[in-house]
Amino acid sequence: MGLFLVGTILIIFGLYVLFFNITLIYKGMNAVKKVEVSQANSVSTKSVEMTRMKRTTKEAKPEVGEEIGRLHIPKLKISIPIYHGTNDDELIKGVGHVIGTAFPGENNNAVLSGHRDTVFQKLDEVTIGDILKVENNSEMLTYKVRKVRIVEADDLTVIVPKPKATLTVSTCYPFTFVGPAKQRYVLVADLIEAKVNRI
Repeated sequence: MGLFLVGTILIIFGLYVLFFNITLIYKGMNAVKKVEVSQANSVSTKSVEMTRMKRTTKEAKPEVGEEIGRLHIPKLKISIPIYHGTNDDELIKGVGHVIGTAFPGENNNAVLSGHRDTVFQKLDEVTIGDILKVENNSEMLTYKVRKVRIVEADDLTVIVPKPKATLTVSTCYPFTFVGPAKQRYVLVADLIEAKVNRI
């Protein structure tokens, strides 16, 4: 009887953990919006308008958890919301902006991070020469991938300052690894164009 009770408890606990993880993955996958390449160039998203209303100058810093724009990856035909911060709350909903790094468009290193099993499932298909776009408060910023790196999880060179406007996008690696991964897959991209959004 005791073994039966223990077995039942373990089964219930296992089902709870499975349901919880499925819920997280579902929420993350819903954060990724499939778009056509032409839509990735559009400047009329609701999130940008909301951000524009909240912040009238670049100097105003967002609150943790605030949506600060969108990351468009034309090659994958996806558009993902960007949130300030990289806590679980932000990473469940989309891509997180690493606090303490530059904001996209600034002359420094803007670092974005996301989960490999939700928003960045196919990030390894993005290679040198591909385009990344960030739509922020008032601009559409176009970056070109210059380097692809695989680094250890504790490698701080990913977030070091840069002398020019750089976008660094990071996720766990390998993509098929089960559990906490010890490495990171990193894209390093240079700003090649900035267009002011029309209101």
